[in-house]
Amino acid sequence: MLSEAFEFLLTPTTKLARKYGFLYSSIALRHRYERCKKIWIPHLKNCQDLFNETVQKVPQKRHVIILGSAHLHEIPIHLLLKDFEQITLVDVVHPLKHHWLAKRNPRVKLVTQDLTEGLQYLESLQSLEDLHQLNDRLAKEEIFKFSGDLIISANLLSQLALLPIEAIERKIKRSLTIEEKDKVCTAFAENHVRNLSRCEGKKLIYADRTVTYKNRNGEIIYQGFYPVDFSGFQFLKKWNWSIAPIGEASKEYSIEMTIEAYAQD
Repeated sequence: MLSEAFEFLLTPTTKLARKYGFLYSSIALRHRYERCKKIWIPHLKNCQDLFNETVQKVPQKRHVIILGSAHLHEIPIHLLLKDFEQITLVDVVHPLKHHWLAKRNPRVKLVTQDLTEGLQYLESLQSLEDLHQLNDRLAKEEIFKFSGDLIISANLLSQLALLPIEAIERKIKRSLTIEEKDKVCTAFAENHVRNLSRCEGKKLIYADRTVTYKNRNGEIIYQGFYPVDFSGFQFLKKWNWSIAPIGEASKEYSIEMTIEAYAQD
């Protein structure tokens, strides 16, 4: 608890990111990794193997950009530093260790950016319909456009809408249904993939597309799917990620994600 309080107080972030829980979620993710890293090993190995394979196909290795860099669990910093001259990490909150790293190493640059562009509008949203209208508007805009030798989106798709959903639930004073959440998550994910396609350079995306909840008997109690269009991307690989075993997110169910990896030149 003391270390979490230390991180919360000292980690640089915006007022809105702190208010809406992005900082708290970042810290919680690090602690979840510490608790679950043994069962995450197959997932992390798949991510790192695909990264290494993709790097071999990149003609020049000057600049790599990680979208949704978080704690770099999927691609450790030593691999990035080994292969690229410059590393840009993009996220709405960067952990304290990355701020320290960027100060010590001029090859590492931190870009603080909300990759949905939705955070700035959360204060004005009053209903679920407002959130849908915001997504429709953002779908017509260029939210981000990066240029590098390799641009990686790291398991972002199902996460992009989670905190906006929590914000709207507080406004309307009810929990969204699973179907309502899936619709919002899909819209945010589609916007992300559309903008990723506009980036200049080779793209690699780890896309969490299916979420499965299982009870204590291993029976499926819910399965959601984000029907995002990956036209123009090459399918690479598919695997399951046991993200939260029984007792982690709930005493009643476990959570698994189906990850699909895609590339685009």
